[in-house]
Amino acid sequence: MLQGICIDTGYTAVLQKGTSYYLFPNGDNHYYVSKFPNEGAHMGCFQERYFQVLEEEQWPDEPEIRLVSFDPEKLYKARLIWRKRGYKSVELKNYYIKSKVTHGYFYSDMALKECRGCFPLHWFTDFQETILDIIDQEIPDFDIDFEENDLILVESEPEIVNYVQMSIFDF
Repeated sequence: MLQGICIDTGYTAVLQKGTSYYLFPNGDNHYYVSKFPNEGAHMGCFQERYFQVLEEEQWPDEPEIRLVSFDPEKLYKARLIWRKRGYKSVELKNYYIKSKVTHGYFYSDMALKECRGCFPLHWFTDFQETILDIIDQEIPDFDIDFEENDLILVESEPEIVNYVQMSIFDF
């Protein structure tokens, strides 16, 4: 996306000399001019001689595609080394990755609560398998089938036993 500074207003009330604009080529010597990085929000079409084009930001080439395969059940830590221009808000840093064939969902946190997106695996480097510290908790086994009008024990004391008639729709 080109940007340029207005060096001549050309007797228009729309352009301001010295102001930076986004420029979208239209033919050989004209630009659609916008205050926003959106061609659809242009203010008009002007001759290229009214603008001094700024050097376009150099963006590195995409890393070469390489086959990377990982166990989809495991979590990896890797460094994001490249992203497309539109993803500038995604920082080049370490993330936690869950592999999905050629791409990976990447997260800011080890708990996998802050998903940042899904990028190709060749945009990452320095993969390290991460071991999750999971505390084993005993979960009671409730493998009970309830049927309509079953009697269920709700409260029990040495001398008193109370039963309640329940429907499967009460759960």
